[in-house]
Amino acid sequence: AANAITVDKPPASLWIMALSVRMFGLSSWSILVPQALMGVAAVGVVYATLRRRFPAGIALLGGAILAVTPVATLMFRFNNPDALLVLLMTIAGYAVVRAIDTGRARWLIGTGVLLGFGFLTKQLQAFVVIPGFALTYLICAPHPLLRRIRHTLLAGLAMMLAAGWWIAIVELTPARYRPYIGGSQRNSILELTFGYNGLG
Repeated sequence: AANAITVDKPPASLWIMALSVRMFGLSSWSILVPQALMGVAAVGVVYATLRRRFPAGIALLGGAILAVTPVATLMFRFNNPDALLVLLMTIAGYAVVRAIDTGRARWLIGTGVLLGFGFLTKQLQAFVVIPGFALTYLICAPHPLLRRIRHTLLAGLAMMLAAGWWIAIVELTPARYRPYIGGSQRNSILELTFGYNGLG
């Protein structure tokens, strides 16, 4: 194992394409169709999120804007982690809206789990939306402030568990029993997380 090297991203960025290749064989089609489907799903989630608050025309416009945004049309056509990251973050946004609408903590905890898996897709980039999501819930949720804070902390805990299990396994596995962590200088998943895939 120590004579191999990992890609410079965490594993979720590869899982969907790997499953597609296992089911359909290795081809451009089996790699790229999941990317395109994730783009279509993200557009659908934007529509569903907006439809909870606005008329269908506005929701369609929101979905259309995502569908024709140049970076999105490029991103959903290539094999890269961004397609899954955007889908997970979009579903997390939907879950925040549901948490505010229903007042149920499980939706906000689901947001944390989704962002945790976003972390396993492209690490700290998934956390860019956390301040906006947390502030929105803390201001808009239909609960007393202490309950809103408790819900937000539970969502943070869920996010850490969803994101941290893989990091813990890799960091606790001796280097001789695992591949070298690609993108790091010292064979450390924490360095990759906070360096190349984080502040770097």
